Amino acid sequence: MTETTERPDELKQTPATEQTETPTAEATAEASQKPHRDPVLKHFVGYWHYGVILTYLSLALSICGICFAAAYGGPRRDDIAAFFLLLAGLCDAFDGMVAKTRKHRSDNDKLFGMNIDSLSDMVSFGVAPIMVGVAMGMTRWYYCIVYVVFALCGLVRLAYYDVSEVNRLKDPTSTRRESYEGLPITNVSLALPVFYLFATLFDKHPEWIGLNADTIIIYQSVIMMTCYLLCAFLFVFKFKMFKARIKGLIITIITITVLVVGLALIRYYVFDVVLFAPLTRTAMGI
Repeated sequence: MTETTERPDELKQTPATEQTETPTAEATAEASQKPHRDPVLKHFVGYWHYGVILTYLSLALSICGICFAAAYGGPRRDDIAAFFLLLAGLCDAFDGMVAKTRKHRSDNDKLFGMNIDSLSDMVSFGVAPIMVGVAMGMTRWYYCIVYVVFALCGLVRLAYYDVSEVNRLKDPTSTRRESYEGLPITNVSLALPVFYLFATLFDKHPEWIGLNADTIIIYQSVIMMTCYLLCAFLFVFKFKMFKARIKGLIITIITITVLVVGLALIRYYVFDVVLFAPLTRTAMGI
């Protein structure tokens, strides 16, 4: 805060009506540039504000999916885990827009939001998708190799994005981000549920593709491992992917919703496969 000190003789010569001056444009601009207080609490670490609520919700949904996939209180529910993954992706799609509604954020506040988003993404879209495959019974040692590759590529993608974003924020000439390098890890929340629906099409009638109840896992493994490896490759492969704005996000969400609902209806009416088996008291751990 700057103060102006005037000499006593000048104050005496200034009429009372002229001592109060209206703030100039420079003073107004200087006041608007004052650092704002970070939204911190006295006895707790972190930055507490509504701007990260969707990030927290995305993480919570993913953890719920992990619990169902890990047979928490009942049989493994890969269907519910895949559904929670899709919901987590929808929350993550709009968390940046919510965060930007908070004006005059400090640099520390921005870095906190960026880092907590990446840490949450690693759990929501790096670990939770793997648990879908585990819940489907893909637990042999060679599946673990695919899971490790998937997680490592996702981790590298997130770290690379954080570095590029910090450099972009430091550059005074940088403009709004228009594209990404590589596939953002959050896109697995859209891809995996679609692959999952295809992989479980023949659960009730494996004989339609020349398999039986014991060998249907082969078909499912090919579909799901293709999803994991393809996503892992696209995470680290250098290509330009445009960044969708609000209109593009809505179109993408509608398209994926129509595709998922369409596949679910085909599964039910053609292949006699229910999307969600009822949650019994045993499945809920009651």
